[in-house]
Amino acid sequence: MKAIDLPERWSKAYVSVPASPRRTLACSSGAGPTSSSEARSSRDSSPFARCSIPPGRCTVRYYDISLNLSPDTVRWVVAPPLEVHERRRMSRGDDVNASALTVSVHAGTHVDAPFHFLPDGAGIDSVPLERFIGPALVHQVDADRFITEAHVNAISLEGATRVLFKTRNSELLKRRDFEPDFVAFSVGAAHALVARGVGLVGLDYLSVAHADEQVPVHRAFLDQGVVLLEGVDLSAIAPGRYELICFPLRLRGLDGAPCRAVLRDLAG
Repeated sequence: MKAIDLPERWSKAYVSVPASPRRTLACSSGAGPTSSSEARSSRDSSPFARCSIPPGRCTVRYYDISLNLSPDTVRWVVAPPLEVHERRRMSRGDDVNASALTVSVHAGTHVDAPFHFLPDGAGIDSVPLERFIGPALVHQVDADRFITEAHVNAISLEGATRVLFKTRNSELLKRRDFEPDFVAFSVGAAHALVARGVGLVGLDYLSVAHADEQVPVHRAFLDQGVVLLEGVDLSAIAPGRYELICFPLRLRGLDGAPCRAVLRDLAG
């Protein structure tokens, strides 16, 4: 996991837009690194680095919670491996480097579309964009195998409609082999989240449900229009409130899509 350093031209464009009350930007009051070597040292000293913006300018801190996709990335027990096809390589005398991928739409960090479990459900390209961006709560749960209804009812949502669950799964994501003994939602927990008005649920493993409960848990969410964000890496994320940005690929009519999921620190 690494922080995203915005190019200077993007940083200036971003901070020139007035921040809304719900998207507070913190301003840096101290002097930043004075040389490129100091800047690199500053970035390397922490997994989360501030953007390089002149002192006094607003700063934005982003956390990349996406898995790094490769043939070695952990995958669902029956999912095909990601394959990289090197179509052209400059090392072989070609003018360019060009690659193609064979990959599951549920690989790595991804979003499930309603069509994944509903025969007449919407494809991933039909899910409104506003569902994928906005305030989100990262909530840590100490659970063995199931996130239960009791776990859900104990959450202080305070208006949050997007909730990402951090569990012991975050360590399992670092392993190449699939781990069937991950933490997943019970059907009761899914119904409880729907009842509490949550519209997006994220989990730090490849599915919100165990293999033997895929249909009832997914249906409990998707029947009610809840967006499912699976495979988020929350291992270095502190519980709290953030802004979530997780746009999936626009794959027409398909049952899901990989996405780049990012959290923005609202505390600055």
